[in-house]
Amino acid sequence: MTGKIMRAAAFVLAVSCLAFCACSLKKSGKKVSEYDPTVTVMELGEEKISLAVFKSLYDNYLPYMQYSGLDPLEDLTSLESFQDWLVDILSDDLVTRHQAKLSGFKLSEEQEKELASEIETGIQGIYDELMKYAEQDFGDDPDIPLETYFEGLVNSESEYHTGTAMSWEDYKEFYAEETRTAYIVNAYREHVCDEFRPTEEYVKSWYDASHENDKANYAEAPEKYKADEENYERSFGEEGVFPVTYVPAGYSRMMHIVVDPHGELPEEHKASITRMEELYGRFSELAFEDALNGTDGHAAEIEKILAEYKELKSATDEQYEEYLSEARQRIEAAYSELRSGKAFADVMLRYTEDRRVVGEDGAPACEAFCEKGELISLRFDSMEDWSRAVKEEFAKLKEGEYSKPFMDGGSFHIVYYASDEPAGDVPLESIRGEIEQLCAESVRDSQWEALLDEWKRDPDLKIETDIIRTVGLKDLDKE
Repeated sequence: MTGKIMRAAAFVLAVSCLAFCACSLKKSGKKVSEYDPTVTVMELGEEKISLAVFKSLYDNYLPYMQYSGLDPLEDLTSLESFQDWLVDILSDDLVTRHQAKLSGFKLSEEQEKELASEIETGIQGIYDELMKYAEQDFGDDPDIPLETYFEGLVNSESEYHTGTAMSWEDYKEFYAEETRTAYIVNAYREHVCDEFRPTEEYVKSWYDASHENDKANYAEAPEKYKADEENYERSFGEEGVFPVTYVPAGYSRMMHIVVDPHGELPEEHKASITRMEELYGRFSELAFEDALNGTDGHAAEIEKILAEYKELKSATDEQYEEYLSEARQRIEAAYSELRSGKAFADVMLRYTEDRRVVGEDGAPACEAFCEKGELISLRFDSMEDWSRAVKEEFAKLKEGEYSKPFMDGGSFHIVYYASDEPAGDVPLESIRGEIEQLCAESVRDSQWEALLDEWKRDPDLKIETDIIRTVGLKDLDKE
């Protein structure tokens, strides 16, 4: 997890961990500090962070750090480094809240609606989790009212996370206010960062570095291009997905209609196939034995086996053809439209069940695949590639031609040779928008970090380091 993500999540985690409070029911009374948990350990203007909040963040990140192999309890130096890291991410939130208030920043109507939904969902999650544990306790001892168990859990959890035992109503109000504060931190960051823009020099530098890397990469392994380019075309905007700046020779674009049979084959079909495999094995065994001995002693049994096999094959072929019939009609209808002169792309979008093209599970259709087609190479074999049958059919075509319907992998296919992928440099202007978006994110991150550093130099920012240093000491002693 990067520092940027940590900072964005830090204050939310300190509060939203309440939604998983039953997991932290280690309320044995153990404290790592003799200080009142409500004491303020960080303060700037009206914004404050209590020892309880710091301790809550400590408890939530400690297992993560240990799992990552960076155990803060290895020694005192490691512990203090961990404490300083938590101070850093909490102070980022603290100064952002302070600056947002000073600037008079307000949420938009749309943001208010989104925040209200988040608060409602969060409170319901807390209630459900606490009630689950309250019901377990009630099941063990029904003499005590369920509501008493629930309120007891609320009291304990609120005291653990805030230093003050609260009622359910007070706890909901506290959660709503802290969630609002955390939301404002992120919204204010987006508001401020929206003004940051990359320079032309920055964009050109990014392109040049990426181009040099892509050209060297595909010179060594051109088969990687298909996955990289299609990942960009389908998933740009996700973390770690970048536009490709160089195209190796040997790639084409292919449009693809695939129609899958729907429904299920009857149960007797599977049983018949199993029986046919048994008959085939027995036939081979007997025929081999007769051939080896130079006799026909098993001729009568072989004849019976052959007759049964032919009968089963006829029945299974008929069942399979019936299973395929609806899909066959659809692919033939698509082929008929193509023969009538309709554009392949239009026919494809009406008939194909290629989920990479039309989308699936909430993922939208891929615009590039719909308009240009998917990548194919007869020269290279990529990690996620077309089958041998598809490549063989494509190899028969010239640009602008489409195949007859054919079967592959239990489905019907028609493929179309759309174009050859232009090899060489991808012009900066053709991907400028995407590069500017990536550069903007980098510029925003760096300039935001610079702003945070400036804000944290405020002489009014108070951090009670001596109190913070007590957090984790008893854990360290146990280690």
